[in-house]
Amino acid sequence: MPNLFASKFVRLLQTLDEAEIRAFEAWLRSPWCNTNRNLPRLLGRLRKYYPDFDDEKLTKEKLFRQVLPGGKFSHRRMNNLLSEAYLAAEKFLAFQSFAQQERLQKQLLAEEFQARHLDEWFFKCARKEIAGLEVKRAKGREDHLGLFLLHSRIYHHPNQSLRMQPGSSAILEMSKQLDLLYALEKAAVINEMISRSRLIKGETYEVQTELKKWEAASEGIQHPAIELYRMRFAFTEENRIGQYQSLREAMLDKMGQLSEKDQKLHLLSLLNDTIQFIKSGQLDITESLPLYQLGLQTGLLMHQGKLTRNTYTTIVVASNTKGTFDFTARFIKNYTDCLDEDIREDCLHWALAHTAYWQKNLEQCLDILQEHAFKVPYFQMIGRVLHTQVYFDLYLKDDSYQFYLFSFFDAFEKWLSREKVWSKAQRTSFLRFVQKCRQLARFYGDIDFEPRKVETLLEGQHNIQAFNWLNRKKEEVLRLRMDRLAGS
Repeated sequence: MPNLFASKFVRLLQTLDEAEIRAFEAWLRSPWCNTNRNLPRLLGRLRKYYPDFDDEKLTKEKLFRQVLPGGKFSHRRMNNLLSEAYLAAEKFLAFQSFAQQERLQKQLLAEEFQARHLDEWFFKCARKEIAGLEVKRAKGREDHLGLFLLHSRIYHHPNQSLRMQPGSSAILEMSKQLDLLYALEKAAVINEMISRSRLIKGETYEVQTELKKWEAASEGIQHPAIELYRMRFAFTEENRIGQYQSLREAMLDKMGQLSEKDQKLHLLSLLNDTIQFIKSGQLDITESLPLYQLGLQTGLLMHQGKLTRNTYTTIVVASNTKGTFDFTARFIKNYTDCLDEDIREDCLHWALAHTAYWQKNLEQCLDILQEHAFKVPYFQMIGRVLHTQVYFDLYLKDDSYQFYLFSFFDAFEKWLSREKVWSKAQRTSFLRFVQKCRQLARFYGDIDFEPRKVETLLEGQHNIQAFNWLNRKKEEVLRLRMDRLAGS
């Protein structure tokens, strides 16, 4: 390994936080955990370079001299030391995880009791664990699996007298837990198939065939997550918005009865449904805000402390469109640092500009957009959308902005045609936004204003960026021109 800091051991150290580093150091110093006295010294020398490990002056030979001052250096010997340190770190991480899983410890303890023929202790431990799992209101997949395994160990105990007793419930409980586990996991897989078929072009699955299998296997099972899946899978083309509203109400009502995994699966699925209805114009984007707020409160929208770019931008748009600017400000303050570092600055400036726009501080919005050079293509794109919206609003206030607005339309279209980082579908969404904005601006400026043209501008349209905003501007144009006609 030519680069010391590219070693697996150092890369693993970079993932540890300060508390974990201290715990790992204590682990290495314990003779029960580690018998190589050189490893604590190795960690001690490396720790001063934590967390970046980017000192080019530190070579393997120099580190070797610090750890083993009386030893004869060789790359092989140093690599062996680093490899042994990495294996020790692996065991440390596994033990740390095990130490936090009390249920797993109890299950393994029950297995040990059984293996050592301590039957009285085994049955006491197993039944206590079963009782603890049974009283849980919201059982997760691991709970159902744990119950299955515990009942299975009781049923298949070497002492056959228990198994052969009439009325034994263990085998029925095994079957019940296995059916539940299958129904939950299979439903999650089918739901993912449906989502992928809708979102990813070219991917198709035998969804109806899989659904028939699932419906047969889950028949008669009463479980809040299964009931929600039944409602979701029963969606038909007729009255989809009504079915969505019923599902949304049911999910919010059953939220406390679901495991954390099921909460996340059903909330994200409902959010995806919501976004689809927003894009089609059947829902306003503000309808998504309560769901996002619930996801933030419960932590269900976070993955390892991170928030996705799309989630961040959608929350800002929904909150500002609703006019809840205090929430927007708190959200920006509390969650911007949860974004990946490479998009953080672009995201922050876009969010501040977007907030200024919806607070009707158009000049401030323009200043933010013009002073910050967006680096990420996505923010270059939506930054131009926001720029367009500002010029459109200025035009509605003052006809002298007509030239700026139409010039920006042309520049935006030319930029879209040059950019190759976007798929055809993505470019089409933004291109339609520009085209509909241009049409609406022309209708507004027509001497012979025709309300019908404005009213039907977005009928039957789909895959248009900022669809909700366009709807609002359409209504504003109608109101302004009708007021002007009434005044004349």
